[in-house]
Amino acid sequence: TCCKMKLTYWDLDWVHNRMNWYDIKYQEIYNELFDHITTAIEEKKQTGDTRSLETIFHDVVDTDFGGYLGIEKVAQSHESGYKSKVKKMMWSNFRHYINFRSFAFTLALMLISFTFPLNKMTFVILGSMILVATIFPSVFSYIKLRPIKRSQDKTSLVYSHIITQSNLPAVALNSILWLPKIPYIFMGEEFSYKIYNIPPSALALWLALVIIFDLSCIRLCKQEIKQFSIIKN
Repeated sequence: TCCKMKLTYWDLDWVHNRMNWYDIKYQEIYNELFDHITTAIEEKKQTGDTRSLETIFHDVVDTDFGGYLGIEKVAQSHESGYKSKVKKMMWSNFRHYINFRSFAFTLALMLISFTFPLNKMTFVILGSMILVATIFPSVFSYIKLRPIKRSQDKTSLVYSHIITQSNLPAVALNSILWLPKIPYIFMGEEFSYKIYNIPPSALALWLALVIIFDLSCIRLCKQEIKQFSIIKN
């Protein structure tokens, strides 16, 4: 039995340059499609196909992906599938931490908050704790995912979508702070509500939910690091 015919460095470089014509922005998806195409080309050459590399390449793309648009649709489908998977995992992790301990922690935090005076100092203390909890998942994910190497023209599918999930508390915080101002802006009036008058119990509940989200995000990050190998360029 003859050995599998390997493509030369120049063959692989040609395939790489040709695949850059396609709109494939994520490194993991690009690597998967690149491996599929080069393996298919090697198998054809091994069976005695003497056509040019370009001809075999187009044959593989047409047969396996349905042509130029087909390979981009496959890439988009992989992205959509992974995005959906991450959302489901995040929701599953959040439900994992909705248990008796988290309920008791939230209840205790809210009960304690009723003893706090309704003033600026209370808002500053609880607000600062919420701010730290809000940015923590983004910082954790950034540090944890740093080993994932990306090429100059592509980003990481894992990195991109986990960071997106990690930034959700910051997006929510920004919305809560700014959305109430919108009606006043359209009416041409100043924003009259003093945000530091938010009840401490509401801030305590907010803090507890953000902490549960943080734990869920940390779990997601660790799960995905185990699932995907480090990309080395």
